[in-house]
Amino acid sequence: MSNSEKLWGGRFTGEADAVFADFNRSFGFDRRLFAADIAGSIAHANGLCGAG
Repeated sequence: MSNSEKLWGGRFTGEADAVFADFNRSFGFDRRLFAADIAGSIAHANGLCGAG
């Protein structure tokens, strides 16, 4: 993927650190989990509120 196609494309002059690039590569998979993660966080917060 070219730098212009990346989220930060054109904002930085150097290449991204390899660790960051590896971490960022999983975003396509992670986005499928967003709804379940948010629902779980809301349920957890509601449980904490209910527990006092």
